Amino acid sequence: MKYSIRKLRIIALLLFITPAIALVGSLLFHNFLTIFKFTPDNNYNFTNYLPGNSVSVLCGEENNYCTEIKLKKFNKLNQCNLNMVNEYFTFEDGNIVKINNNEEIKNFNKKIFIKYELVDELNPYCILNSKYKSYYDLFPTLFETFYRIRTNERTNLGTSSPVNPFLYGETSISNIVKRFPVSYFFKPLLYISVIFMLLYWIYYNKIFKNIIKTTKNFYFFSFGILSGTFLLLHVFFLGWSFENEFLTKLRRTFVVFFIFFEVLAQAFLIKKIFFIKDRINNYLYPLIVYLKLFFVIAICLTTFLILILLMIFDFSSKVDYILEWNYFLVLLFFYYLSFLMWRKSISNPTSS
Repeated sequence: MKYSIRKLRIIALLLFITPAIALVGSLLFHNFLTIFKFTPDNNYNFTNYLPGNSVSVLCGEENNYCTEIKLKKFNKLNQCNLNMVNEYFTFEDGNIVKINNNEEIKNFNKKIFIKYELVDELNPYCILNSKYKSYYDLFPTLFETFYRIRTNERTNLGTSSPVNPFLYGETSISNIVKRFPVSYFFKPLLYISVIFMLLYWIYYNKIFKNIIKTTKNFYFFSFGILSGTFLLLHVFFLGWSFENEFLTKLRRTFVVFFIFFEVLAQAFLIKKIFFIKDRINNYLYPLIVYLKLFFVIAICLTTFLILILLMIFDFSSKVDYILEWNYFLVLLFFYYLSFLMWRKSISNPTSS
C-alpha cells in the first residue's frame, strides 16, 4: 500500500507537470519562432564593415545581367553585418541609375554595376544586435537549431506574430499545436501524459481495491480509462484532414468525450473517498480532500455553465478561445490536488 501510494503521488505530479509544459511550452515555442528573424548574412567581401563601405559587381552575361549573382552565405548566425546593406545600380562613374527590370541593362551602352553598400542603420536580422547575443554565445547550437527549424520548408506557424490566447483569445489550441514544428513538441508530451493518466487510474483502482478488500473495479476507474482513451484518439488525429464530413465531426467529439469522462471519473473518485473516509484517514490530508471536493464541484458547475452559455449566446471566437485555453490549464489541477492529498508518511499503514 505504501509503495502504491508513493507511486500514485509521483504519477499525479507528473500528470500535472507534463501536459502543462506541453500546453504552455508549445505556446512559448510558437511565439519564439514567430519573432525569430535572425539569419546569417551574405559574404559581400567588404574591406571593412563600417557604414559607407561598398562593393560593386559588373552586370554582364556571366551573371545574366545581375539576375544570377551567386553570393556566398555565411554558415553561422553570428556571421552577419551589424549594419543594413542597400542594393542599387550605378554607372561606372558611380552615378546611380534607375533600373525597372534587368532586361533594361542589356540596352544600355554604358557598363552597369550593382552596388552593395553598408548604411548607417542597424541590421535587425543580425543576432549580434539583439538581446539574445549573450545567450547565443552560451548556447550557439540551440540557436542554430532554431534557425534551421524556422527556415525549414515544412514550418507552418499558426500565427505570424506572438499571441497570448489566455488573455486575448487570438487563436485556438489546435491551431497552434497541430502544425510543424510545434506538433513535434506537443504530441510526444501528450502521449506521455496519456500513459501517466492510465497509470493514475490504475493505481487509484488498485489502492481502493486493497483498502476495501474487493476484486471489483470502480466506476471512476472505468471512466478514467475512457477519458485517457479519448485523449489518445484526440492527440493521434490532431492535424488530420478528412474529406468525409462525418469523420471530421467524429474527430472533434474526441476532446469532448475526454473532458466528459475525466470530470465523471474525478466526481466518482471524490464520492468514493468520502464514502470510505473513515478507513483512509491515516492516508490523506483532510483539508486537501475537502479542497479537491470543492474543486470538483466547481469544475462540474463551470463546465455545465459554459455549455449552457455557449448554447444560448453566440460568443465571438476570441471568447471561445480564452475559455478553451484557461479551462484546459485549470483542469490539470485535478492531478496536482491528488499529489497533495496523499500523505508522504503514513501512520499505521496496511501492507500490500
